[in-house]
Amino acid sequence: MLTSDDIEAYADIWMAMKPYINARDREEACEKFMSIIDESVSDVHEDHDNWLGLDDTIDKVIRNNYLDDIDEDDGDWD
Repeated sequence: MLTSDDIEAYADIWMAMKPYINARDREEACEKFMSIIDESVSDVHEDHDNWLGLDDTIDKVIRNNYLDDIDEDDGDWD
């Protein structure tokens, strides 16, 4: 599990790269970025709460790809 500081550092990397990615490709690029983190660094499913709110694109990717198995009744939804 990543610390909040670690997650912020990875989010900073994403936000530094984001302006150089064509707007229509950003979500796909962010999906790949988060996939690499999920596979190589830390389980994004476990850390999803700490990622939300750092960047709109990350928020969208987390909600679309890492919250699909969370039950709406369990209180993990905003």
